[in-house]
Amino acid sequence: MTSFFIYIIESAISVSTFYIFYELFLKRDTWFRFNRYFLLFGLIFSCILPFLDFSVTGVVVNSQNQFEFSDYLNMSSSVHSFEKQAVNWVYKPNFILLLYIAIVSIFLIRLLFQIIQLFKTVNANEIINYKNYKLVLLNNSSSPFSFFNYIFIDKDDYRNGSNELLLHEITHARQKHSIDVILLEMILVFQWFNPFIYRYRQAFKEIHEYLADRGVLKANNDKTAYQRLIIRQIEKSIQVRLASQFNYSLTKKRIKMMTRINSGKLAKFKTLLIIPLIALLLMAFGMKTSTESFLNTNQVLQTTLDSKQIPSIFPVKKGDGVEISSGYGMRMHPTKKVEMMHNAVDIKAPKGTPVFATADGMIRKVEKNFKQGEGYGKYIIIDHEGGFSTLYSQLSEYNTKEGKEVSQGDVIGYVGQSGLSTGPHLHYEVMKDGENVNPENYF
Repeated sequence: MTSFFIYIIESAISVSTFYIFYELFLKRDTWFRFNRYFLLFGLIFSCILPFLDFSVTGVVVNSQNQFEFSDYLNMSSSVHSFEKQAVNWVYKPNFILLLYIAIVSIFLIRLLFQIIQLFKTVNANEIINYKNYKLVLLNNSSSPFSFFNYIFIDKDDYRNGSNELLLHEITHARQKHSIDVILLEMILVFQWFNPFIYRYRQAFKEIHEYLADRGVLKANNDKTAYQRLIIRQIEKSIQVRLASQFNYSLTKKRIKMMTRINSGKLAKFKTLLIIPLIALLLMAFGMKTSTESFLNTNQVLQTTLDSKQIPSIFPVKKGDGVEISSGYGMRMHPTKKVEMMHNAVDIKAPKGTPVFATADGMIRKVEKNFKQGEGYGKYIIIDHEGGFSTLYSQLSEYNTKEGKEVSQGDVIGYVGQSGLSTGPHLHYEVMKDGENVNPENYF
């Protein structure tokens, strides 16, 4: 779920960046078709961008990770504060997730309701086939609007021969403006928190109206008569969010844009700024360095490090009763009964089962000052090449000492339950470049 939130946030930032660029450089120009495709590209690109990964993985050699236990190992005195932090970490994101899902559901239900209402309107009124379109004749006095190939127009306006009104909506339908609207509304469902997505919707509405107005004026160049027609339609205005509507609240902007001189050719050089815009977004979100790509890192390591330098073997001698009892990730603590992050794998095994070093390395720590039944009990830390360190805890006995070089497969200790545990097992952790990773991905 964390990955989903990251995707939504990165996509929202990209959408916002495209809108700000449009507002600063393109909004006042008369290249309506280009502006429409720019906004449409911005939506699609923002949905794809978080999936792109152009990062180059580097290999860190001879670096050492430091397992920092501090008070965590003193379970008897500090486990309650640690659990409190873990509980806060778990339940706060859950609360945010529930709130997010609830609001997404509201927006989605509203979108579905609007679509249903449109088709109810279709079924409740007379329909006339007109060329490749379906004219829905409305009994109530309302401004015309369109949705895909359906054109909704007041019955009196149609019978009075309002060709400009009809041509305006046909332009919306022919240029498939409803595709833009539906795509944006679907993204808005998930980005309801993004203030720029609402401005993006307004920009789309403006562009659609400018394009439809231009379509009418190409057929009938009487701007004055057409502007009067627009003003007369104000009183009939209705709000259909999914529809391309003849009389939107931007009437004044439409009239002003009709009288504006077309943007000069030199102004087109502003479009070249789109290239650095896309490059900036790709650099910001396409170069991923998170731990989510550690599997790719492992593949690179295998080409530069000997396999014995990577913690890649099973750390316990296999036999009867040996199995993984608890994996990496969130889990219910077996003794404290609180959901906590488990940065290791627990391997259940009979007491005294040999424990192996999982890669070549040097013993950095052999814990001597432990308390039976508390914390990790007896544990060993080994530093390896390639930025790896490994931890082996809950041991019953040691078979090594600090500062000793060990090889992959050497017996360094034996399974026990010297710390806080419910039975004999090995608690095994792997760190890569200072962060915990799932040991099972390296076995």
